[in-house]
Amino acid sequence: MREGSVWVRLSRGATSMVAMGSMLSGGLLYGQVQRAAGATPTKSETSQPAAATSGPTYEVVSIKPDPSGQVFWSNTIDGFSMGGTLLATLIRSAYGLLMPNQMIGLPGWASSEPMDVQAKMDAELAARMAKLPPMEQWQQRQKMLQALLADRFALKLHHTTKQLPVYVMTVASGGSKLKPSATDMGGLAVYASGKIEARATSMQSLAMNLSGTVGRIIEDRTGLAGGYDFTLEWAPEGAQADDPRPSIFTAMEEQLGLKLKPGQGPVDAIVIDSIQRPSEN
Repeated sequence: MREGSVWVRLSRGATSMVAMGSMLSGGLLYGQVQRAAGATPTKSETSQPAAATSGPTYEVVSIKPDPSGQVFWSNTIDGFSMGGTLLATLIRSAYGLLMPNQMIGLPGWASSEPMDVQAKMDAELAARMAKLPPMEQWQQRQKMLQALLADRFALKLHHTTKQLPVYVMTVASGGSKLKPSATDMGGLAVYASGKIEARATSMQSLAMNLSGTVGRIIEDRTGLAGGYDFTLEWAPEGAQADDPRPSIFTAMEEQLGLKLKPGQGPVDAIVIDSIQRPSEN
């Protein structure tokens, strides 16, 4: 791995291995803004471009079809490089959407036509970005990705609230088995083989990263603050019948002392008002 970058390579449908701290530094990470449970759904807001282009933008952007079947994502201090990616993935990353069903009105080609996307900042902007705290870098790069989508895909959208199936994460009846971390320098790696290795990881980060595994947004209601070190192992979907590991739900309770309960909740969603295939490079 190059300094200041994250390299992710996976086959289609696999879960990526994500180093949380590095991804934050790289500026592209799935986040999730959820309305409080039980909140009254709001009406859709007025349609708007994906992002105002008055802020910082990428100096050079290249977008072209990529039928290679190879999927990768490399974040660097001055941009990112993606192969075999889908527009749906870019939109979810730009707007912090964990589940595909948080997008309404997306055309079929946006989820079926892989692309190669390269984006690079100018040197002055990259230097300014490098001085920002990790969370501010992430937020700024999300805005830049939104601006890229508005400029090259003519994306216009508005936000709404959608009632979706969720899982509520709570402390199990036997109590938490998590041990607080002795450091605040942490990260989290998720493996498609059915394993999470975490250091100084918050429950919110765990919930966010497990959402893709269980196929629903997870709401953290554990009440556990701070960061924790832990390893979680389970038999992923499609595992061999003789795999001795438990399901993700059993593993959560046995290994971490946490429980996932199914429910319904209001979740932020976006409505695609207009979108086009990418403009010429």
